[in-house]
Amino acid sequence: MNTDLNLKAIRTCDHLIDVFIGLIASWTLTFHVSKLFNLERDTALIIGIIVFTAVIYSLFNNSEKYKTANDPPSFTSTQNKSHTVIFLSLIAVSALLAWVDLDGLLWPLAWILLIGVLFFSFKNSWESDRTTTSQRTRELSRLGTILVIALALLTAFLSLIMVRPDQDDVFLVNHSTWVSEHAEELPQRDTIFSDNSLPTERPAGLQTSIESLIGAVSAHIPATAAALTYFAWGPLIAALGVLATWRLLRGLGARSPALATWAGTAFLIVDGEMHASFGNFFAGRSWQGKAVLLLLVMPMLWHHGANWGRTGSKRSLYVVTLAGIAGIGLSSSAAFLVPAVVLAAVAVTSIEQQKPQRLIHSLIAITPAVIAGFYAILSEPQKLQAAKGFIASISPKELLDSGNEPIEILRMVFDRGATTFIIMICILTSWITIKNRSSRLVLLAGPIVVFLGFFTPGILDVMNEIGDADAVAWRTLWVLPLPAMVGLVLIAPRAGIRGAPVIASITLVATFLALGTPITSSDNRKTEIVWPPAYDLPQPEQQSASSLIEIVDPGGIVAGPENVDFSVSVLTTKVRSVNPRSAYLTGRHAGEEFRSDERLILSRGLETGRSEYGTESFENALRVLSPDAVCLKDTIEQEVAEVLKKVGYKEIGNDGFCRMWVE
Repeated sequence: MNTDLNLKAIRTCDHLIDVFIGLIASWTLTFHVSKLFNLERDTALIIGIIVFTAVIYSLFNNSEKYKTANDPPSFTSTQNKSHTVIFLSLIAVSALLAWVDLDGLLWPLAWILLIGVLFFSFKNSWESDRTTTSQRTRELSRLGTILVIALALLTAFLSLIMVRPDQDDVFLVNHSTWVSEHAEELPQRDTIFSDNSLPTERPAGLQTSIESLIGAVSAHIPATAAALTYFAWGPLIAALGVLATWRLLRGLGARSPALATWAGTAFLIVDGEMHASFGNFFAGRSWQGKAVLLLLVMPMLWHHGANWGRTGSKRSLYVVTLAGIAGIGLSSSAAFLVPAVVLAAVAVTSIEQQKPQRLIHSLIAITPAVIAGFYAILSEPQKLQAAKGFIASISPKELLDSGNEPIEILRMVFDRGATTFIIMICILTSWITIKNRSSRLVLLAGPIVVFLGFFTPGILDVMNEIGDADAVAWRTLWVLPLPAMVGLVLIAPRAGIRGAPVIASITLVATFLALGTPITSSDNRKTEIVWPPAYDLPQPEQQSASSLIEIVDPGGIVAGPENVDFSVSVLTTKVRSVNPRSAYLTGRHAGEEFRSDERLILSRGLETGRSEYGTESFENALRVLSPDAVCLKDTIEQEVAEVLKKVGYKEIGNDGFCRMWVE
């Protein structure tokens, strides 16, 4: 691969990321226009294609060209050396966060210490001697390009063969399936229990759009929405996530961006201990909108935000704006994540370049996310009133002793112990591995936003009063470009130690394998590696769900154990299941006629083979809901089977997991 071919390969990878950001942003705009005018699915899809064409034309029909394969094209080397005391202080703070439960009034004390250390770290980098700088262009290794592309393909393959069921798909993939199976206007209400008639299960606010895009495309190709989600979209995002991290590392001036990308990706693969860990949003759940936000949009915001602030590249400002729009089409969390990242990345780079006006211009990029946030707040005015009352009545002691403990947020994502210690070291010290002052400030901006912004005592409480932040507060950590940070630390040279990056990477992986859980482990929510590829649905419940769907006519109702109902709701909306997720049996859609109690009683009885609430309650639930076909888990218990016979159901077969019954 000669130099020109290498640069062309890198540029192609970069353009591929930009195209998919443009695609998601274009559909997000189209989706909300279609809702406003009640457009039918296919009309919306045609408009979306037109908007996407215009966006891509604007993106690439631009006189502004890259000079090299890096954004920015050159790096400023400084000879600034971090103070030993600062480094040791960061290590001490990492240990504190890893092992000590800093709850109650301990958190404000630890917070003051942490902010102090970060302040001196920022001051140390800011005071670099700019007069001793020199400009240089880093040559990118042809082998490195090949290795990163190979890694992207490997992660796509891992996503394809990895099965880790997640019940969020009851809502997400069901929505795609409904759009695929119905040509009318895009749904704004419930599609799990009704055909766009009951209120939706999710809180008020802007709907995410990516599920509708997958469904609309699926309707016009020979693939179901579930197949498109699990076999195409998920692997594609896993691969693009690798390329986005590589691009960010190149922009930061990493010594070896390809090696750092491999190291950061290795970390994600072994980071499966916690359900909310970064690793568990990698290959195993990469099709979900919030995972796309984390893997693709957040690195893009850091990269192009920093590039806009550093160079004034209008193209980068345009891409940042597209990424912000794409974010609100992927997850409601974009409302607070996008502004935080964009403002942080642009602020430190533009002020460092003495171009603060670029920070004002960046407000264009965050406007869609800010509007989405205000819309979510104003959709439930009672929450805003409650927040005002909370802020007015809060006392200093309550402010310091947070109800939403920041340390608990850390534990939800990083757990505690040696693995957490390693992660915190990477978060707090990755800036030391970079010589360029601007890039150092960018890497420091992440933890400053998290700890000085979101984790300031009382902030999470206010966020919770305004928008139920306790359910998503852990996503504030997504501000951190963690794979890039880990990669930078692992490849950093150690004085006098040849092969130190390799040793560090092996040590990290070994530590996580010994003390943590790889995302491919069966201990990680019964994850499986399968061939041929299969839907990310529970097995063998998925097969029983398919059998139930075949038994009944469209419009019918089926019942079974919860995981069977879960699979039914993902596979089709032409047949309804009784209880695909117990958490969805309450909410605005669950009125008296919804029969929440009966749904739970029925699914629990079909799971265990006996009625936990008495045979009379099970019989009543069966008669009230009257499913057309029933899956009774094959157990030694016969209590429920006797009730089924009594009500008039007939057993027609056994697939090894379920005994199938019909009226």
